[in-house]
Amino acid sequence: MSKPVNTLKTSPDIELLQKIYEGDYDALKKLYDKYSPVFYTLIKKILKDVQYSEEALFELFPLIKKKINTFDFNTGNPFTWLISLAKNKAVYELRKREGKIENFTKELEEEYVTPRLSHLSESYSLERAYELKYKIESALNKLTDAQQYIIYLAFYEGLTRQEIAKKLKIPLSTVESKIKTSLINLNDNFTGKASLFNVKNETAELIYPFVLGSFDFEEEIKTFNKFKGTEPFPWKLLGDYQNLVSLLPVILELEFPTEKTNEKISNKIYHLKSIKEEKVTAFEPVSSTSSKILETVNKAENDAAVNETIDNNEIKISETTDEFSSSSVRKKDDYEPVIPLKPAVQENQLKRKRDYSTIIIVGLIILFIISTVVAYYFYNERITNYEKQIQNLSTRIQAIIEENRNKPEIPGLSGLRNPQTINLESRPGLTGSGEIIFSFNDKRGYLHIRNLPILKSDSAYQLWGNFKGDFISLGVFKVSPQPDYYPFIIPEFVNEGPVEFYLIESNASGSRRPGSKVYLQGRTD
Repeated sequence: MSKPVNTLKTSPDIELLQKIYEGDYDALKKLYDKYSPVFYTLIKKILKDVQYSEEALFELFPLIKKKINTFDFNTGNPFTWLISLAKNKAVYELRKREGKIENFTKELEEEYVTPRLSHLSESYSLERAYELKYKIESALNKLTDAQQYIIYLAFYEGLTRQEIAKKLKIPLSTVESKIKTSLINLNDNFTGKASLFNVKNETAELIYPFVLGSFDFEEEIKTFNKFKGTEPFPWKLLGDYQNLVSLLPVILELEFPTEKTNEKISNKIYHLKSIKEEKVTAFEPVSSTSSKILETVNKAENDAAVNETIDNNEIKISETTDEFSSSSVRKKDDYEPVIPLKPAVQENQLKRKRDYSTIIIVGLIILFIISTVVAYYFYNERITNYEKQIQNLSTRIQAIIEENRNKPEIPGLSGLRNPQTINLESRPGLTGSGEIIFSFNDKRGYLHIRNLPILKSDSAYQLWGNFKGDFISLGVFKVSPQPDYYPFIIPEFVNEGPVEFYLIESNASGSRRPGSKVYLQGRTD
């Protein structure tokens, strides 16, 4: 019996989920064709690995079929439910790879990835979500770089509140405050009006980290249970923020699974469909044809009994009946007697069979040895070349990995209009390097530093810009051993070049004018 659909909230997406709930695997394939690009883009953004992303996508759609019974058809919010399920699956795989989940099982995974949504929310479909793409993108770009970064770390890096605090080296309470402020500002920018709901309830304060997924598995379940046990609770607020966060993936540039992956997942779906059909066929009732066959057999037995009675008087017993006594007659339904082979004939036949088997086995062994030797000499040279190529590729890949290790992806960097890049070169005797990416249009930029020494606690690096003779401090930076990006603001009056940049050592609080100890410098043409 199918689950009823609320006719007040129906859409093509809800209809697909309804058919999937009823066991329609063709509907699951249609859902894959429709949602796989946005799923794959989101999963790859989180896992940052093509192979792992394709494996997670492969496992996602059977999981949708298995967890469809948790979808609230009365609320009817398919897009947010599906995005939450895909995001949870990706974060689960990420944490499992990083060793943050111990003793993981399929049951634990299914419990973890199950979306926990508010029952009071606006219903979004995929089409409606992409209609809101410009609106959510504009709302996100209005946030500060720090607010964008805190959302990025929680949503796309899969970091918990504690992990964010450790990464940014700030207190946990500060992380919680930044998450709340970032989401409230994002919602205000999205709706175009200030938030009217002022949360004063301690439990309701957990809405903000909850919707970003910055709890670990056990915390998330406990928090949602706490929501359900709190009266009154702002379920509408929770639903609004869950919808808001679910729109974040639509601003990403879509990436598509390979044709091989599409074919693999399609085959998986149709394999599940064939298993279901085989189970149904296995329990079909016995047809009437079987009954007719049974009736025919019974009739034949009755006719045989009558014929036997009639023919008994006419049967002549052979004089050479060594196998039968003169007083016995074989019934028609008895088996024919088996005449054994003579011992000599049986032994010769078995011997010939053994000889043939031995010859065949020896021939196959010789053929195998010859083929192996030929293949070895034929492919040995190629294998050696391939091994050299693989070794070279491994060396290059390792070099790229080392170069990009722990290099963060900064939200907002890709949104710079007409960006310019300046390479920073070190002074003689120093090995450091770096680059500056900035935009005159957006009045902001990023400083990227490599191989510079860590300064003492009372010193720091200060970035200065020479804008047509005017030296202006652009910020003071305490660098870490790992390369990182540091944002800065360009003065409003600067609209064009040439511009010179200097990275100079100063005291920890900064200097009012450039010092003489320059580490890096560069300029526009």
